[in-house]
Amino acid sequence: MVQDYPRMSTVSKRAPPSKSNLKEKNEKSKSKRCKANVRDKKQTWSKEQIKIFDKDMVLEGDSDDCMDTSGSESENNKSSELLEVGEQESSDDAVEGPRDQGGFTILGEFKPKEKNQVERILPNWLRFPVLINNKERCRFSEIRNLDTNLVQKLKENGIETCSPVQWTVLPELLVQCQCGLYAGDAGFRPRDLCVSAPTGSGKTLTFVLPIIQALKDRVVPQVRALVILPVRDLAIQVFRVFKQYSEGTSLKVTLLAGKKEFHAEQMKLVRERQYADCSEKWCSVVDIVVATKGRLLDHIERTPGFDLTHLRFLVIDEADRQMEDIYDDWLTQVENAAYTPKPFTYAPYHRLKPSPLTVASSQPTVMHMQKLLFSATLSQNPEKLEQMNLHLPLLFAAVAPGIAGSSTEALRTSSFDADKFSTPYLLTEKFLDCKAAEKPLVLFHFVMNEQYNHVLCFTNSVESSHRLYLLAKQFDGMKVAEISSLLHTEKRERVIRKFERGEIHMLICSDMMTRGMDIGNVEYVISYDSPPYIETYIHRVGRTARANKPGTAITLLEGKEMYHFKKMLRDSGRWRKLKRISVNQKFLQPLVPTFSQALKLLPEILSEQRRQKKKS
Repeated sequence: MVQDYPRMSTVSKRAPPSKSNLKEKNEKSKSKRCKANVRDKKQTWSKEQIKIFDKDMVLEGDSDDCMDTSGSESENNKSSELLEVGEQESSDDAVEGPRDQGGFTILGEFKPKEKNQVERILPNWLRFPVLINNKERCRFSEIRNLDTNLVQKLKENGIETCSPVQWTVLPELLVQCQCGLYAGDAGFRPRDLCVSAPTGSGKTLTFVLPIIQALKDRVVPQVRALVILPVRDLAIQVFRVFKQYSEGTSLKVTLLAGKKEFHAEQMKLVRERQYADCSEKWCSVVDIVVATKGRLLDHIERTPGFDLTHLRFLVIDEADRQMEDIYDDWLTQVENAAYTPKPFTYAPYHRLKPSPLTVASSQPTVMHMQKLLFSATLSQNPEKLEQMNLHLPLLFAAVAPGIAGSSTEALRTSSFDADKFSTPYLLTEKFLDCKAAEKPLVLFHFVMNEQYNHVLCFTNSVESSHRLYLLAKQFDGMKVAEISSLLHTEKRERVIRKFERGEIHMLICSDMMTRGMDIGNVEYVISYDSPPYIETYIHRVGRTARANKPGTAITLLEGKEMYHFKKMLRDSGRWRKLKRISVNQKFLQPLVPTFSQALKLLPEILSEQRRQKKKS
């Protein structure tokens, strides 16, 4: 039960305050308010300012302001400056973040602090590459440790002078093979090499010659060199170079690119032993394998006895393109095959995966795998390169434009920049701004009126190549052919041979021919369609000016394509190398009647081809 008690109040009877008491009370309240204001401001001061204030300032309650009664005039000025600084800092703090007012937190007026831009720092091997001087040349006979038989074979093929990339990279590879296959320089595990050099600079011979020299004295055939290419045509080209320079040795080279049936390729890789009491059932009959990535993975999974545990050289050509396909984990499958023996194969030692160098790990004699990456547009993205699992990599890069004439000693002692997107040294780059309707006329003008021979014309698609080819066929006196992925390999090879002999004036193709293809006697490269990426442009123009021969590259641009093309080349630092040209309209007028007639016939020709395709 709750009881209600009466409220009790005690009222103290006090005397009414006098005037003196009121004055004293007002002075105390003013002093408290002034101290509170100063205390709030002192929170934003530094320790030195607080010490000065406590030493020199005296608060009195005679007025609303705080007066200094003991300091001099200079000290008063000093204290006032400190108060202003404190007020400014407190106001800045209120703007920069939340502040309290009347018991509530105000969230607005937030001013974020400026963030310092993070500077990108590359690994040292990317920041300080071995620079390749484009003007420095010598003879193959002057390269130290290069086999005399290979020098003689190069001379028989009409090659005596080596390119700058060969002069720079070959000695490093030969030194790492000097101690044999089981050790690199000074007996340690060999370093992986990355080479970024212009197209047509001789990168193929750079890895072909040292591999043949290192393997020519082998006794038992095993797959000790594997070269991976992105496309079949490029694989066929590299295979022929290996066959040419391995003649006279016991080395066996095979091609895995889908050119022959799968079973026929298996017969050239392994052979089944006839002796039942032999410990191994299969034996390798090949030393060097040149393959495309997809075909190689098929043989790793489906070919019994295909053993990569003796692999010494893993060459990845056009590495930037193959790094883009790293998502399918092809490199991991190759590495697992190189360090895990297959059943029914003979493994003389247990090959362990690379590990940190210790006393225990250095005792067994193990042949480590060395990776060699080559490309004209090698990516310098550390994340992509890290996926390649490189060991103490060493980068060789071409010299940036403008310093190509520097001496070797100057390059070694100076901090020059490498040219990420390098083009052949003797290449002349031009561009032409024209309307879309005039682009076919300008192209045909170069071939018919300007007498351009050995022209390689690029478009952005197979359909565009075919349409342009049909239009060009309607002009009398212009010998033209097309080449694309729709043609069979043998037919493409026949067309290329005719072009090299001069039987064809212009070869129209898509971007499938941009990477690594060595087509002889290309004098002009014309980009009918603007290249979408800088890498595409670099590989297109690299089809000419190869092997120390001059060449010209011309890009046809519409008005809307000019901005993108300029920005693309300006970002890569190459815009200053291009020269603008123009064509007078009076030279195009004689071609208009034939071109108009060809446009009328084009739909009929295309419809007839579609009907024949359906029948077949």
